[in-house]
Amino acid sequence: MRFLLSFATAASLGLASLAATAQAQDKKPEDDVLAQDLKLLQGKWEMLHVLDEAGEPKLRSVKDIEGNRETLRRYDVKTGKLLREHTVEFALARSGEVRVFTFYAVGGDPKQGQSFVYKVDNEYFYDVPGLLQGDTYRNYQETPTVWRWKKVKATPDLEKPKPPKP
Repeated sequence: MRFLLSFATAASLGLASLAATAQAQDKKPEDDVLAQDLKLLQGKWEMLHVLDEAGEPKLRSVKDIEGNRETLRRYDVKTGKLLREHTVEFALARSGEVRVFTFYAVGGDPKQGQSFVYKVDNEYFYDVPGLLQGDTYRNYQETPTVWRWKKVKATPDLEKPKPPKP
C-alpha cells in the first residue's frame, strides 16, 4: 500500500513537472520581445512637428503611456496652450519580423483600430504608418511617414519640500 502511495505521488509530481515544462515551452519568444517593448514604451514621449514658414515647429505632442493605455496631448509651441487631448488603448503584435502597434477606442475592439509599424528603444519610439498592406491592419495614414518620438527623462521634483530635520 505504501508503495502504491509513493508511486502515485511520484507520478503526480512527474506529470505536474511535465505540464509546467510544456507551458513554458508554449510561451512564444515573440511574447518576450513584445513584453520588453511594452516595458520600454512606459512613460512620457515628446515630438516637435508641423513646421512654420521659418522652419520652426508649431506643435509639441506628448504621449503618456501607462500599461496599454496612451494619452496624447498636443500643445501650441509658442503659447504652451493645450490644443487637443485624447486617450486610446493599444495592443502590440508581430507580423512576421515586423512589430505592429494597434490603437483603438478605450474599451473598444482592437480589430476596429488603426495600426502602424513601430520600433522602440530606451531613447526613441518610431511610429511608421502607411506600410501595412492587406486586410489584417488598417493604416492611420496612407503615405508612409516616420514619426520619431523622444523619451522624456524623469527629473527629480525640485519643488517638493524637504522634510524637516529632527
